[in-house]
Amino acid sequence: MENPCWPPTYVATVAYGKEEFAELEIGDALYPLDPEIKVCRTTYGGLLLLKTSVTEETAVKTLLATPPSTLRRFMKVLFCCEFTELLECLRRNAKLLSGFSYMRVSERSGVSYGRVVELLNSAGCGPSPVGGYTLSVEPLGNVVCFTKQLLTFKNIS
Repeated sequence: MENPCWPPTYVATVAYGKEEFAELEIGDALYPLDPEIKVCRTTYGGLLLLKTSVTEETAVKTLLATPPSTLRRFMKVLFCCEFTELLECLRRNAKLLSGFSYMRVSERSGVSYGRVVELLNSAGCGPSPVGGYTLSVEPLGNVVCFTKQLLTFKNIS
């Protein structure tokens, strides 16, 4: 994947059609903490990738202090897998997924919720019965990123 944001640190979903503005808003918010930050649009509307050294805790505090108007969800990338090696990759990274209680799957690129559940079960990565984080599965063409959802903003517009 020829992308200056690859591999991404974070994935952000933003208001559809507002990707350029969102890129500026999120970049401006985090730039003082990391002047090397990269925020990149994808071929999918409403989806941005970020590559930055800003920690999870600092990014969340900063974005909560002045929430970008276009931001809908902000997620920490745990790992990404090539689509053709999904099961093997999940098995290798199973420990990184521990503690999730909920899951959401962006159904694009032929990835469905049911298929992800099947793969997670095969890899021994079931949800935790006690409260935990939301695992968000973000397909990006021939790659699938598994992310920890950090922030969710309601669409106020």
